[in-house]
Amino acid sequence: MVPLAGEEPLWTAFLAGSANGTLFHDLRFLRYHPEDRFHFHHLILKREDKPIALLPGGFSGSPERAVYRSPLGASVGGLVVAPDVRGETAVEMIEAVQDYAREQGWAGVELTLPPHCYSDVNGLIEFALFSRGFYLAHRWLCHMLPIIPGPNGGYEKAFRSRQISYVRAARRRGVVGVEKGIEGLDDFLSVFRDTFARHRAAPTHTEDEIRDLLLRFPDRIRIHLAMLGKTPMAGVLIFILTAQVANTFYICRGNGHDGDRGATFIIADVIQRLAQREFRYLDLGPSASDLRFNKGVAFFKESLGAIGQCRDRWSWNVEGSC
Repeated sequence: MVPLAGEEPLWTAFLAGSANGTLFHDLRFLRYHPEDRFHFHHLILKREDKPIALLPGGFSGSPERAVYRSPLGASVGGLVVAPDVRGETAVEMIEAVQDYAREQGWAGVELTLPPHCYSDVNGLIEFALFSRGFYLAHRWLCHMLPIIPGPNGGYEKAFRSRQISYVRAARRRGVVGVEKGIEGLDDFLSVFRDTFARHRAAPTHTEDEIRDLLLRFPDRIRIHLAMLGKTPMAGVLIFILTAQVANTFYICRGNGHDGDRGATFIIADVIQRLAQREFRYLDLGPSASDLRFNKGVAFFKESLGAIGQCRDRWSWNVEGSC
């Protein structure tokens, strides 16, 4: 167990060949945060001087008697492992993290794992956490739209019948879907600002941060827009997290388009494009947690045909542990 300390090429190579790495485990992604926002302390687990796992994370405050959190500055984190990881090795990895936490004087460890569709090894890691005394501290219900990959896929295979009719009606009115990079930012910000002003809420990212992310990852962070002529009706920011899962950020609707079903249309357009690229899931993000259930958001996503999977936070406290 060693801090990253100049071994970024090793990290990048292991991540690329891993069983469960995502964009949120990528150090280039995490660097969009200002340097003074977090105290990062990324770790590489090694055996015989060869990497066997990665653990991005750190502390939001002082590291003295602090809780180590993974992720820090992202939606999901936890251990990144090789495709051939065995159960015994997974348990040993968690034990190594605990030993390191004690050595460093940390108060505890929190790991937030993605829904199961992100990887075939998630259940293995959860078992290792449970067997080493971690407990399930927090759950989010994330709605996932299954995608049939290939030319026979698309939104009509995923959506429920009423939502399919909304998409067809929008097309008859002349609505078109477009995919863009940084060149689509102004149109996206138009519906982005309308949405957050309407909800009187602050977004997770500033406009400058969205611009930065689009420039950092032009192939993995994309803007999708529903356009009526030159007017953006709705938009969504898509993060390509793995080779099979894409994630929606900011499903936005412009003012004056309440009944136009722009959000439904643009998600349908995204699914069509993802199916052609062999993706299997579109993660529509959390709709509920153990603290709050957003009925309206959950109803909308389920009406599209989305199914629920959990994003889980596992916690372990040093005091009282064996």
